Amino acid sequence: MVLMNEEKRSLLKLLSVLLQYPDDEFIMSLEELKEAVEEIPQVAQRERCKHFLNFLANNPLIRLQEEYTATFDLNPATSLNLTYHKWGDSRERGNALVGFHQLYEAGGYESTSGELPDYLPLLLEFLSVNRQECDFSVVGQYCGQLKAISALLQESGNPYAGLFEIVLDIFGHLKVNGA
Repeated sequence: MVLMNEEKRSLLKLLSVLLQYPDDEFIMSLEELKEAVEEIPQVAQRERCKHFLNFLANNPLIRLQEEYTATFDLNPATSLNLTYHKWGDSRERGNALVGFHQLYEAGGYESTSGELPDYLPLLLEFLSVNRQECDFSVVGQYCGQLKAISALLQESGNPYAGLFEIVLDIFGHLKVNGA
């Protein structure tokens, strides 16, 4: 069982926001995001986030949306729906989605996003607000899939690659300590 400290909760919340589809509201929050990034105590994580924020600040919204869509929506290999990587569209995927739902339920969390429960930004948000001890083994089961996504993003020089490195650091800790 794992409880998150406040520092890690803030980082998870930030990652949850940064990995969502960029829209006007997202762009209007760039200054707040920059302030949040400055609060990250670990230098390597802070620098990865700054690099991503530079990408955001130096591209028009339409370019950011195209990049996001090409990266996560049109490329199944880098989908943000974690169970897809392990199960595709098989029946087992339904059981895996139930596991995520049960994790949220155990933490008293109710999603209003309309996304499937395995959507990475949703999972990161849950982890950032969860105040109860939960069995995070369902999270640890997807470290391999996250590593594969991260490797593909690194290979292509994708701007989201640094964010995935941070997610892997955090999930690796959950796998060792929580699964």
